Amino acid sequence: MEHHPPITIVGAGVIGLTCAHALSEAGHRVSVVAGYAPSVSEVAGGLWLPYASGDSDDVLRWAMDTLPWLEQRGHHSRPYLHLEQEVPWWLPALGSHRARPARRDELPAGYERGWLCNVPLVAMRRHLDSLRSVMIARAMVRSLDEISGIVVNCTGLGARELAGDDQMIAERGQVAYVRAPPDTPCLCDEDQLIYVLPHEDACVVGGTNERGDEDDTVRDEQTEILLARARGIAPELASAELLGARAGLRPARLGGPRVERVDRIIHCYGHGGAGVTLSWGCAQEVVKLAAG
Repeated sequence: MEHHPPITIVGAGVIGLTCAHALSEAGHRVSVVAGYAPSVSEVAGGLWLPYASGDSDDVLRWAMDTLPWLEQRGHHSRPYLHLEQEVPWWLPALGSHRARPARRDELPAGYERGWLCNVPLVAMRRHLDSLRSVMIARAMVRSLDEISGIVVNCTGLGARELAGDDQMIAERGQVAYVRAPPDTPCLCDEDQLIYVLPHEDACVVGGTNERGDEDDTVRDEQTEILLARARGIAPELASAELLGARAGLRPARLGGPRVERVDRIIHCYGHGGAGVTLSWGCAQEVVKLAAG
């Protein structure tokens, strides 16, 4: 039987947990260590979309590898209306069986162009819970040198200090949660960043992308703006009850995600707003790097 050395993953967001799942599946003994703060993954809307992660061939490959894996885990694809002036760079990869130009009667008032896609909308809380199959040790890691053996660095913004990466930058996002009627569409205006993502328990309404803003407290006036903008493209939300709001800091990286091995450290961070979208593809890359 092939011997696999133990591996420690630092970070328990969707990237760290997916890496733990993939490495365990590959036969590694895995442990996870993470700080006490909530993960930004818990604020994510859950839509499969390569957002704020760059447009490299690697990003597209990771996204396309992750899409069927999410479906296999029960996060079924659903009709999603993507609104954007330019053709999305990732659209051709979906193929005609998953994406087509929207008809005029399928577009919100005032829009002339969009695409109807069929992609997963992930229930993030359920998804994260399903990945927590390993014990998570809660501790502050101040240096990766504190940990012996192979280490997978999935610390997001924490990589600025732990990996000395000055390419990492926070992109603040705020969302609101409403109780929406059953006929509420799943859609996003990419140009203006207005999105409506209806889940079973609540509809996620967003959003913002404020580069360099590291204040993750909710701004009530911003919540009202988000709701007003969303009602403009989804009138179904006109009387939707507000359930709450949250803000989080996307771990963006200039130049795109870093997935590489340096000696005994495997880095996997900087996924911007596409953590769940790239998660399994990146985790498979980490498995290969661990074997190497």
